[in-house]
Amino acid sequence: MSDETWDNGTDPRLLLLLTSVLGTGPDATMELTVVVDGTVISGSVVSERAWTQRQNDQVRIGSWAIAGTLDAWDSRAVEQRADDAGPLTGEQHRYIHFLGPVLLSGGTRVPLQATRVDLRKVAAWSIGRVPED
Repeated sequence: MSDETWDNGTDPRLLLLLTSVLGTGPDATMELTVVVDGTVISGSVVSERAWTQRQNDQVRIGSWAIAGTLDAWDSRAVEQRADDAGPLTGEQHRYIHFLGPVLLSGGTRVPLQATRVDLRKVAAWSIGRVPED
């Protein structure tokens, strides 16, 4: 990994873990809990590709036109990434992609859909999901 990847304010151990797990294939997943701006987010972390597909499916329910726009943009983004030096460099490390996470804030559990979190904002993390009450 390049030095610039490590210098963006993210925990290098978390970055290494995500790279190791998600680099095993497009269907890889892991349970993770993070703290962002004092809020706990806990759920299944997936590849950007799996997250994008789920999000596009959710949008498609409400609007095929918007989903088509997102699909076209996603295709261009994939082409641009093909020019990157490695399989998991630069922008691909900017986000953690969750499917079906739970947001915990002030004792309230809020289920979310496909959600992504900026890695630079993660203040704490642990492997595993917060257990149900």
